[in-house]
Formats: sequence, C-alpha cells, structure tokens
Amino acid sequence: MTRQRRRSVRVYARITPELYTLFQQVRIAKRYESDADLMRAALRAYLQKQSDQVASKRYFNVSMQRRLSQVDWHLTVITTLLAHALAMLISSVSGQKLSPEKLLDQSIRLAAEKHSGLTKQLEASQPDEEKSELIE
Repeated sequence: MTRQRRRSVRVYARITPELYTLFQQVRIAKRYESDADLMRAALRAYLQKQSDQVASKRYFNVSMQRRLSQVDWHLTVITTLLAHALAMLISSVSGQKLSPEKLLDQSIRLAAEKHSGLTKQLEASQPDEEKSELIE
C-alpha cells in the first residue's frame, strides 16, 4: 500500500502567522522533514493525551485506576464490617469483650506472619489448568 493511500483523509487548518512561525521552529528543532509530518505527530500526541477518549491507552489506564480505587474502598468497607460482625459474634459467644480494631490488628499480624505458607497452600490446592493460566 502506498504512502498516499494510507493517508487518504485531508485535514486543513488556518493558523496565525505567529503560530506558523512557532510551528516552523519546532519542525526544524525536532528535525521533521515536512509540515505534514509534524502536524501528524502533534495531532497523534494530542489525541493520546486525551483521557476522555474511549479508545485511548490513557483512558484505559485512568479508568482502570479509578476502578481499582473503588474495589480497594469496597474491600476496606467489607473488611471493617466483617471485623465488627465477628467481634460481636465472638463477644456474645465467649462472653469476652473483643474490639473490632483488636481483631483486625490480630488478623493483619497473623496474615503477615503466615503469608508465604498460605500462598503455597493456595497454589497447591489449585487445579492444574488454573496454575497454567496464571503462569501464562
């Protein structure tokens, strides 16, 4: 496919002489062969920076970060709710007062201590198909 066929859509813009002078300075400094090459590069860079453009990588990254923040918030709420519920349940069954904060602190400490062992147990319990999917 020839170069001309790939770029079949033409876009025209009228700019001020001052802007054109700046445009030429950038073209020379960045060593673009033609105005069209610089214009395409500038347009491409501008469009890639548009985070609200649905198909762009930047949009994907921003939206993924937003979703991960929401998941993080939901996990925090669920963990807190679970700690409160378990503390109430343990207190009512055992008759001992147990604060949700103390329960969370103990859980975090134990998880940190037993993390590698628990990870190995979880990996060992997975079916072989799931293991190969995680490796790929």
